[in-house]
Amino acid sequence: MSEPILRGSLLWNRFGGQGQKITQYSPCDGSEIVTARLLSGDELASLLREMSPLSPISSDDSAHFTARLLAELQTLRAPLREAMQLETGFIGSDCDELIEASFAYVEQFVAQWKQNERIEAAPVVYDANGQARRIRLARTAWGTIAVVLPQNAFLLVGLTVALSALATGNRAVLRAPLQSARSALLLAEAFARAGVPGDAVSVVLCKAKEFVGAVCDSPQPILLHYMGSSGHAAGILKQCFEAGKGAIADGTGNVLVYVDESCEPAIAAQILANGATRYNGQTCTSINGALIHPAIYPDVRDALREKLAALKCGNPLTENVAVGALFDDAQAQWCVEQMQNSGGKILLGGTRDGNYLAPSLVERPEWKSPLVREGLFGPALWIDIGLEASFEGLWLTNKHPLCAGILAPGLSADLKSYWLQNLPNAARIVFNGDPSIEHIFEPWGGYPPSGANPVGVWHEKYTRVVSIDEKI
Repeated sequence: MSEPILRGSLLWNRFGGQGQKITQYSPCDGSEIVTARLLSGDELASLLREMSPLSPISSDDSAHFTARLLAELQTLRAPLREAMQLETGFIGSDCDELIEASFAYVEQFVAQWKQNERIEAAPVVYDANGQARRIRLARTAWGTIAVVLPQNAFLLVGLTVALSALATGNRAVLRAPLQSARSALLLAEAFARAGVPGDAVSVVLCKAKEFVGAVCDSPQPILLHYMGSSGHAAGILKQCFEAGKGAIADGTGNVLVYVDESCEPAIAAQILANGATRYNGQTCTSINGALIHPAIYPDVRDALREKLAALKCGNPLTENVAVGALFDDAQAQWCVEQMQNSGGKILLGGTRDGNYLAPSLVERPEWKSPLVREGLFGPALWIDIGLEASFEGLWLTNKHPLCAGILAPGLSADLKSYWLQNLPNAARIVFNGDPSIEHIFEPWGGYPPSGANPVGVWHEKYTRVVSIDEKI
């Protein structure tokens, strides 16, 4: 198979990249993946300035485009899969799952979009000094959706953003994480070959801070969608607000699970082990901690320790392993420190070899510790004994309450309503399943306290609702 041509960042209808040269290395073994150039300051400013209005894209045009895009992605399947593993350190089966999910999203997008067209509120008719008037709600495009994409799911989320933006009449600018440079160049090539309607998609390599600054400085109407560390989210929201730009944010997730006494210990242990280690524990829906009913705690603990101990950690490029590399040494060391400073007993793991963190289990940490309140980003979790009321109280201390899991077979509708009411700020609750497994079309949203990204069908996030008051 010939090596695909990588022409640089896609700037609407041309390729560019005249700025700083960067070299990308694999977290698996330190090998070089690709050398690329970032956008220059002038290229970045021009990108967000030179935008003519986008004509609406019809369903037929969308269907033809997604078919072309899927065909081009299929031709790049092998290099995309290789780049993904080199960039992320994920094991092969996780990479295959992400590739297949990405292609399935493109293939099914148009049909799914049509099924989720929203019905607005009924119009209000009223009289104004003898004149009949009507107020109705209408959805309209923002203009441009500019997205800071995450490293752990760049391809799938990038395609989701681009197609959702196009479907709602927007342009899309995908800012790729620099560690995903090779995947970004491949995706740019796929979009270019497929012929994006209206040349309305850009895929760019630049520093995140400079990208956000350029969005805020642009005279164009832009919605910024930030996906990354919660530590940066508040500052970005403030910066966008002061610049008069729209913004939504998806930050870190700290997933906590309650295990009821009705759950089979072996099943609970399997779900917890899988949810803590899929994608090397590096997703916002990875399980970080579990509170377990005292009647089954010893059995779940022992089974969980056994399952985690059986998972081999190593280089996924050369070994048949269950857990691969973390993104860098600093991340692995941070995970180790979170566990060591938690006040709990490390039952398994808790050590690293460079950026490889052994699957780890911590027992009964202090609930005020950062391990419990903030979670970690790696193949590890903590466990403790508790009842439903304890879990409710614990949830209120969760600094990143994106997702919760409840393992209680035979849960009635009334009990599900109970958990919905008693887990405030949860954007997603998974009953009797692994929270780290998500469907490609699952309604998405960040945790609600910020009010920055409520749960909803993805493409709806990229439209504004306008109130239209008119004479009848």
